[in-house]
Amino acid sequence: VLSLFALDATGEHPTLRSTTPCGGHWPRDLSLHPTARFLYAANERSGDVTWFTVDEKTGTPVRTGSLRLPAASCVAFG
Repeated sequence: VLSLFALDATGEHPTLRSTTPCGGHWPRDLSLHPTARFLYAANERSGDVTWFTVDEKTGTPVRTGSLRLPAASCVAFG
């Protein structure tokens, strides 16, 4: 599960805003694309990488797609 938190004005107290299923089993790595528009979850035990479009106004990730990759352990941008 991906959890989205908002911080109060002091930046010290988080409040849960939403949760989104990660799209697989055993998410080992989360990677935010350099543009901050996409989030990727490498789900090791289900053997896939799921990606999400990040809503620009709310920051909420919305599942966009998935790719089968056995033993996926990370996502790197080069």
